[in-house]
Amino acid sequence: MKTVRLLLAAALLLLGAGATTATAADAPPAHAPAAAPAAAGFPILFQNNTHGAYTDDRVYVTVLGQITPGQWSYLRPDGSTAHINHLDATAPGHLTKHGVNYPNMSFTLAQVGGRVPSPSSIRGGRIYLSLGSPLFIPVSPDDQGWGGPDPNNPSDPNNDVYYDWYEYTFVNGQAAYGGNTTQVDQFGFPMTARLRQTSSGYDTTRGISRSRADVMAAYAAGVGAAFRPLQNGYRIVAPRSAAAFPSDYLTSTVNATWSYYASHPFTLNLPGETFSGRVSGDTLTFTRNGAGPFTLHRPTSREVMACSGALASGGDVEKRLGAEFCAAFNRGVAQDTSLWHTPSAYYRGAGPKNDYAAFFHTVGLAGRAYGFPYDDIDDQSSVQILGNANPPTDLTLSIGW
Repeated sequence: MKTVRLLLAAALLLLGAGATTATAADAPPAHAPAAAPAAAGFPILFQNNTHGAYTDDRVYVTVLGQITPGQWSYLRPDGSTAHINHLDATAPGHLTKHGVNYPNMSFTLAQVGGRVPSPSSIRGGRIYLSLGSPLFIPVSPDDQGWGGPDPNNPSDPNNDVYYDWYEYTFVNGQAAYGGNTTQVDQFGFPMTARLRQTSSGYDTTRGISRSRADVMAAYAAGVGAAFRPLQNGYRIVAPRSAAAFPSDYLTSTVNATWSYYASHPFTLNLPGETFSGRVSGDTLTFTRNGAGPFTLHRPTSREVMACSGALASGGDVEKRLGAEFCAAFNRGVAQDTSLWHTPSAYYRGAGPKNDYAAFFHTVGLAGRAYGFPYDDIDDQSSVQILGNANPPTDLTLSIGW
């Protein structure tokens, strides 16, 4: 499950220059009216496993999501929600960094005693956790979008903040709970997510339980040269989110794969569906279960890392095969469709592959991780999905260090 957030250009323009001084108050912003907690939500529990590195009053939580479809809101410590409001940047208790004001949409573990109720309806929900500082998130002047942390922006106010997040969606009685830890954009510090629903017997834990120092050291020792510059003292940035990552890293692999399927028939057999076709020039023309034709254009290396562009264009059938190709390229098995759904073959070949994603599968519990956007292909991701639309018993997020 890949949740989507609305990042309007207007919001991004509000990002201030980098600095280290922040001011915050416990009082919530005054401008945004609150909506009371809805019934049939569930508790989110937080465990501070930083081993004394950060006390509860220095562990911050920021929850954003669409309570009403199309309208972004944030969660208050008492479980009520309020629509995002750019006027909160000047309300009592607002945040300031390097002379720029931001809404205060965060609270600490100490403020909520390690427990806060989740809304009963939230789409595209993102639970940011930050250590030592709240996050500085601008809201667009029309109150329709917000600007998340952007490691590519050298003046992003969150560049010197340790943060990570969990993402989830749930609509009581309508949409089953789905959530996941993620390294699709970056890794800040280890965290685990335990999701329970006692009525169905569901109880899974996903994420990373190793120490941050261990993860950082293992990454530096375990990835290829192109991936090492993605790491700094605050985070490891995913190649799809790093402007400095070589734009041609997978170009030779993409070209070789396209050439291979120009001289060999392309066939991908999956349960209930078969894709067949051949490449001509830059285009794979194919059928699905005999229906078609459909087309998939040759992707660039950056599009492979981001699972975007040519791999996320066209209709549902093209996007379906595009997702499969994206996963195969990242896992290093693109030229042998018999290996596309063989996890033991992933990341084993000698050719270029996504070392970043491969690494996080080695440190993720049960070998699961969201290292690239379509890592859920063949059920390899850290996603947690309930089999019904009833609320979970609880979600426990453990913050490690």
